[in-house]
Amino acid sequence: MRTLRCPIALLLILFAAAACTKDSGSQPVSPTGRSSSAPSPVTSTPVAFTPGAFRYVNAGLVVTLTLKTNVGTMTVDNGSDHDLAKPDLYVLDGLSVKRIDGRVLNSQPIPQGGKQIFKVQFPPEVNDKEIGLVMLLFGPDNYGAFAPA
Repeated sequence: MRTLRCPIALLLILFAAAACTKDSGSQPVSPTGRSSSAPSPVTSTPVAFTPGAFRYVNAGLVVTLTLKTNVGTMTVDNGSDHDLAKPDLYVLDGLSVKRIDGRVLNSQPIPQGGKQIFKVQFPPEVNDKEIGLVMLLFGPDNYGAFAPA
C-alpha cells in the first residue's frame, strides 16, 4: 500500500500544477462549467451507401468508381495542377483484409484538365457488396482510399 501512495501523490501534484496556470486573457466560466451559449441540437439521420459506388475527391481531382459485382467503370476528372500517370486500383477484402489487385483496361496517363473513362475489372472473388476499402493509384503513387458514395 505504501508504494501506491507516492505515485498517486505525484499525480495529484502534477494535476494541481497544471490547473494553476496564470492566463489573464481567459473568459470567465459559469458556475455550471458550461459556456453561456445553448448547445446545438444533435439530429440522427440514417446514412445510406450504394453498394459498388465510390468517390475520391482531393485537390481538384475527382474520381468516381461504379462496380457491379467485380466489373465496372472509373471516371477520372483531372482538375489538379499536374498530369497524372496511368491509373490503377486495388481493394482490401472486407472479410480477410487481403489486397486484391484490379485491372484498369486501356489505362493511359491523364493530362492536367483532362477527363477519361476507364473500364475496370477485379478477380471473381471481389464482390461489390463486401469490399472493405478501394485504393487509388496513379503510376507508383498511392493516392489513398475512395469513400463510399
